[in-house]
Amino acid sequence: MLSRQLLRIDLNLLLALQVLLEERNVTRAAERLNVSQPALSKTLQKLRETFDDELFTRTAHGLIPTPRAEELGRGLPEALEKLDAILQPDEFDPMSYEGTFRLAMPAMFTEVLLPRLMHELAEVAPQIRIISGDVGLDFQERLKLGEIDFAIAVVERTDTDVHAEPLRTISPRCYMRKGHPLIDKAITLKDFLAYPHVRLYLPGLTRENLGLVDEVLAERGLYRNVVLETTQFAPAVGVLSNTDCILIANAGLANSPAVEDNIVVQDIPDELSRLFSGHSGGKRTRLALVRHTRTSNSEPHQWLRRLIVKLMAEQDTIEE
Repeated sequence: MLSRQLLRIDLNLLLALQVLLEERNVTRAAERLNVSQPALSKTLQKLRETFDDELFTRTAHGLIPTPRAEELGRGLPEALEKLDAILQPDEFDPMSYEGTFRLAMPAMFTEVLLPRLMHELAEVAPQIRIISGDVGLDFQERLKLGEIDFAIAVVERTDTDVHAEPLRTISPRCYMRKGHPLIDKAITLKDFLAYPHVRLYLPGLTRENLGLVDEVLAERGLYRNVVLETTQFAPAVGVLSNTDCILIANAGLANSPAVEDNIVVQDIPDELSRLFSGHSGGKRTRLALVRHTRTSNSEPHQWLRRLIVKLMAEQDTIEE
């Protein structure tokens, strides 16, 4: 608990006291503090009132500290150095920085981002610790409370103190089992629609915002037969392995441990690809890296933000 003495004191007085102890001369101390001699004399009077002691006596040889001033002088330099260190932000060095960051993201992104992120951190910031969890619909509130540092989420709007940085998205590919009837052939849109589908979706998407594939198909009165919707990539792959279902997901997920030897990744139908390229985007919400403005001036947070954005830009992002 802070003492009444500390609550009452002006820290500038302590700085003046330290300079007076070093110089033992009001004129020289005033020059170092960049104040007038009369102003420093007033400061000295405040110091005397604060500590209820004369602190210095004037002699022909300058100021002589009292025992109380000498006592203060023994602990004051270290205290001021510690205060100065607190006020001066440390230069951020990823290699030596020790800290923990909490990330919330859709389950499917743990397959894509986390392995690459942890590999990168092991190389350039080995003492950083990551705690990763699922992103819920309350991610903005959790950011405000400091429970998480970043969220990857579908964002329609943000509160004024929450910032969302759009993440790059790239057209997807088709996942299916080896031995699927469409393997090793140029898949037409008719072929694509003839088989059942597993649909990956991101938390936060509504029934009116189902993703690029369903949006461009619906504009032309076409619909695919989605038999399973899930946020989990690994179970989706398990379903593919045992059915003729097709999964639309980004090419980067092919490197996931969940993709077994019997899963094949193929290009999406050319006709569907052309529909993507001519699509204006409609009302679809976008994937974003979301953070609270309280971290805007934190160099470690901004460094990690830039790293995540870079890794996501290098990685095909899910756009089902």
